[in-house]
Amino acid sequence: MDNREKMLDEFFRKNDPAIKKKEEKEQQKKIDTYFETVSIKKAPKKKSFLDKIIDFFRISTFKKNFDESKVAANQKQREVEGKNTISTFFQRVRFFFINKFSFEAGVDILDETQVLYRRNMVIRNITWVTNIVFILFTLIGSEGVNQSINLIVTASFTFIAWLVSHTIRNVIKETPTTLQKQQMGEYISGGYILLMAIAVYLKLKLSLISTTDADFFSITQAGYMLIYFALVVIALYQDSKMLSFIFKVSIVAMTIIHLVVLYPIYEYATNFITLWDYIKGPILTDIFLRTLILAVFMIALYANAKMSEDMNNKRKEELIKRRAMEKDFKAVVSDVFDVIGVYKQRGDDVVEKHQEDSARRVAEMAAKLGNFLGYSSKLCQELFDFSTIHIDKKDLLSLDDYDEKDRLDERDFLKIREKTMIGSVIIKRLQLEKKGEDIIRAHFEKTVTKDFIKEMNSIQNNRESQVILLCELYEILRQPRNYKRELKHQRAIDLIQLELYPYFDPQIVDRFIKYSADFEAIYYRLI
Repeated sequence: MDNREKMLDEFFRKNDPAIKKKEEKEQQKKIDTYFETVSIKKAPKKKSFLDKIIDFFRISTFKKNFDESKVAANQKQREVEGKNTISTFFQRVRFFFINKFSFEAGVDILDETQVLYRRNMVIRNITWVTNIVFILFTLIGSEGVNQSINLIVTASFTFIAWLVSHTIRNVIKETPTTLQKQQMGEYISGGYILLMAIAVYLKLKLSLISTTDADFFSITQAGYMLIYFALVVIALYQDSKMLSFIFKVSIVAMTIIHLVVLYPIYEYATNFITLWDYIKGPILTDIFLRTLILAVFMIALYANAKMSEDMNNKRKEELIKRRAMEKDFKAVVSDVFDVIGVYKQRGDDVVEKHQEDSARRVAEMAAKLGNFLGYSSKLCQELFDFSTIHIDKKDLLSLDDYDEKDRLDERDFLKIREKTMIGSVIIKRLQLEKKGEDIIRAHFEKTVTKDFIKEMNSIQNNRESQVILLCELYEILRQPRNYKRELKHQRAIDLIQLELYPYFDPQIVDRFIKYSADFEAIYYRLI
């Protein structure tokens, strides 16, 4: 056997994929064994109690995110497959509460009047539920007192609740809706719910004062908690100015209640010694602790409302900037589209038709040349699409549908972004077309220099662009211009081979020259 054949057989045997893969596994196994013998094994690090807690929250966060994705997928699946009666009922209940008690459901946060109107409506709904609780508390305190008086008081509270609720509704819904009216409704709601809570507590305290039953004592304490609940509801407005005013009123009102109702010190105010003997010890401590708890609770509510208010202000600032950027974005994109439209205008319909036919001839030749260069069918199709994009996609470059919109949603942004990307590609295609015109004109006018060639080669000089440019130059040479007449096929090929070669890769020019008959056939077929 010839030594060359033996060496060639040995080469193919060594490069057999199965044998090569087996040898690589054995080599990797040897390397792993070596590192196991020389590496220093570290003792496993013991986790502290704090590290275990951190790991727990990390895992919980991961599970939460995973579950959110899973729930979202399940919801989409249920939307496709349909839902049973129970799930549909609970979903309707959920949407009902979202609609009634959500602050930002379909609200423009930059419109202060609209935001405050929505908050007034939500607080009014909360107040409506709270009124039911108030009425139930007034009905409970009927033991040990005259039933008829208790019913009269309850009826009075019910009438006051209806009257205030009706008044608030008329104020906030009166047209025209102004910010001043919404602020008036805000203060009426806040003052009403605080005074109503105090009134219910006073009613329970005074009506149950003669009893010593522990159950009634707990009811009175629950009535006392209604005042704190009222402060929480007022804090939902997230208005630091109103909270500051309400808290001052609350401190004064609760101090009077502590000193007059809870502990009637006026009965012992005959002299200072008697008064001090009464309030010192547990009474003074209780009054101090109640006032302290109320003050701390108010500070917490105020801090929470102030933080929420500051965050909302930051959101407003960011949203204002975004709206301004939206306007600038639409204006810039519209100007770019207008420039592209002006650049593409060729005159009458005949000229437009001539330019479209020319672009399609260039596209056919570019796809054919790409095939001769060994490009994939996908890349050849991309060459064809890029060559005709300024013809096929020209009607998409318009923002007329968005001129009347003050705000753009995410779907609008995606559509405009798609139009913008198409516009950028069209600009590149038109730039390539202009490059071809500049090259041919410079060569016919004898103004070509080294700097000109260098400048032209700096514009879209990748191989795909060169393929389209070469077909563009052939098309321009075959068509008449105001600075030249139309050329025959062979004359155009000679100019490409002798003068225009510096702008292209030699292989591209060679393929075009070698198969020039095919390109001539395409030209005449589409002309």
